[in-house]
Amino acid sequence: MMKNASGFPRAQELRKGWRGLFSLFLLSLFLSPVFHLQAGVYKWVDENGRVHFSDRPTAAESTEVEIKQQERSAPSADQHNRQLKMQRMLEVYQEDREEKKEAKQKQQEEKAKRKQNCARAKDRYNSHVRARGIYRYDKDGERQYLSDEERTRHMKSIKAEIARWCK
Repeated sequence: MMKNASGFPRAQELRKGWRGLFSLFLLSLFLSPVFHLQAGVYKWVDENGRVHFSDRPTAAESTEVEIKQQERSAPSADQHNRQLKMQRMLEVYQEDREEKKEAKQKQQEEKAKRKQNCARAKDRYNSHVRARGIYRYDKDGERQYLSDEERTRHMKSIKAEIARWCK
């Protein structure tokens, strides 16, 4: 096997080896059902008079039993109705699972939104507590500082937001 500069076998040679292994695997896969089909069922009676069945002959008096294949008839109307009911039931279960999954996803999205809004409200509150003065911009773009009464109302509204989002 030739090696490349890094000391590993060449990829082409590795592929050849894998192809051989894969071919061997496929061959064994296709031949395995043949061996199972050749297995027979043997019947024998032990010293106590009990009848035994096996896939291999165990005693000289073992006899091979011929197994007759049962012919399959067309499904009856009752079977067909049961299959339809089963199919409907499976569809209902599937719809129920999808609805539950959607509800759980909505709940998780709502929880994430609440968490984010809670963090924002707390940050706003903390920054306003530390600030010397709170202001708004008027229509001319000038800062307009809030009076003590307005600041108190504004802080209460932020506390209400915290209470709303941080339940």
